[in-house]
Amino acid sequence: MKQEKIDELMNKIDKKCKLPKHWNEFIEKNSKKHHLIIKDRSVKKLYCTKCNKYFVDKTVKVRDFINCPHCNTESKVYGINYYRKSFEQSVVLVQRVNKQIVIRIFDIYSYFNKDSNKMQKTFTEYCRILPGIGRFLGNNVYVNMFGSITVYPTNKKIQWYIYKGHKFLTDCPTYPYNKKRLVKGTIMEYAPINEFLQRFSYYYYNFLDVLELAAYPSFELLWKLKLYNLCFYSKALNRRSGCFSKRFGVPKSFLKFMQDNNISYRELLLLQLFQKPDNNLLQKYKYTSIRILRYLKRNDILEEFSNSKNDLSSLDIKVLKEISEFIPLKKLKNYPKGLNNLSIYRDYLNMSKQLALNYKSKKDLFPRNLISRHDKLQSRIKITEDMNMQFAVYLRYLQLSKYTYSNDKYIIFPAPSIDSMKDEGRQQENCVGHIYLNPYSKGETEIFFMRNLENCDKSLITLEFKNGKVIQKELPHHSKNFTKEQLSFIANWINFRQFIDQKEKYKQKTQLKIKKYQLNKMVA
Repeated sequence: MKQEKIDELMNKIDKKCKLPKHWNEFIEKNSKKHHLIIKDRSVKKLYCTKCNKYFVDKTVKVRDFINCPHCNTESKVYGINYYRKSFEQSVVLVQRVNKQIVIRIFDIYSYFNKDSNKMQKTFTEYCRILPGIGRFLGNNVYVNMFGSITVYPTNKKIQWYIYKGHKFLTDCPTYPYNKKRLVKGTIMEYAPINEFLQRFSYYYYNFLDVLELAAYPSFELLWKLKLYNLCFYSKALNRRSGCFSKRFGVPKSFLKFMQDNNISYRELLLLQLFQKPDNNLLQKYKYTSIRILRYLKRNDILEEFSNSKNDLSSLDIKVLKEISEFIPLKKLKNYPKGLNNLSIYRDYLNMSKQLALNYKSKKDLFPRNLISRHDKLQSRIKITEDMNMQFAVYLRYLQLSKYTYSNDKYIIFPAPSIDSMKDEGRQQENCVGHIYLNPYSKGETEIFFMRNLENCDKSLITLEFKNGKVIQKELPHHSKNFTKEQLSFIANWINFRQFIDQKEKYKQKTQLKIKKYQLNKMVA
């Protein structure tokens, strides 16, 4: 429903639906527990917000429940933070606009007013349920990710929008109404509402909850057909009209099977997909995603998958979509090895693309020994990746070698190879050999080794340099016990780096810029 129609409908309800005569009494009755006792330390007395009187009781502590000696009402005792306490209660009002039932839900909000020294009460409408049309929440409502509703009291005009949640909003005190008079003259007048409530009493539905289902003609039809579980989906099954096959998507010969098994809406969807009245089939796929089954049906491979070794309840459509980029899924049903090993087959096709093999023949697209071919491609990929990584690390070493620095005792140089980083990790017993390999090769960080010149093969200190500073430095076994001499050498190395960087910037500025002139535009 468009917002313009919602606004028009709600304005009509605002004009025609007035609050009943005894509404204020109903509000007072359902908020009679909205009171507290305040421990006022300034006068050393207790104040009851129910009867607005003081009394003395020196044994009372904050958070105790006591009875007021004046009105004999039990309340909880609050201290200095009493002003933070408020009370809320939802109530329901049922009305009619012509033949349309309107279920209005209000929130009673009570708080202690310091100025009047009394409990202040306000009520705000925050939800409207129109059976047969939909649910609507006001813009004074916040719904969190768990479906919990918070109402903000407001005196401004409320804007309404569609609410698609399933919270039992009518499970609150309701203003008295006559059930027969309410549904008289509507489509729900002869609907089996009471029979539904008796049969499904364990769901704790109330009369108003069932009105949302009974507002559709399909509700009464489903009940007469003895398809009781489908009555919960009267709205969904009301979208189609006509003969049995058009409404339910299955032949009328299925009716006896549907009645005997009292099928649910999910089971009806399975019958529509498989077009077989088979109870074993319903049990087999009762936990399988309908979305996955529909995807297989669209690609004409549902029957083949149902006969394969695949667990359809855990099947991922993403795998099938990746395979479909290489071959039509209709061809996959003639390849049982691929059907039974979807992930392996997907990886096989992806690796062939990565190696630029461009398989087109049936022999390559549907290999006899899928796992063996998969393992061979995996070995080739590993070799290629190792070569690329070795080359990337070596290029990184050449790029950072300008920062190599030494004195008569120590030297600092960048990691020259993968093996050197793994060796550094083994000697230091740290993670530089595997965690920092990719970031180092991609230029995301810099790894340097500090060694003694007398024994350059033995690890001394591992350095990580990033964003213009040393962010990590470690001795073997994650030790931090550096000598002053070592720290002084690292500081000198940082100064040396800064000198090299400044030198390069100066070179770039002083480079001659060659300007090309267009001779045809020059005047002699």
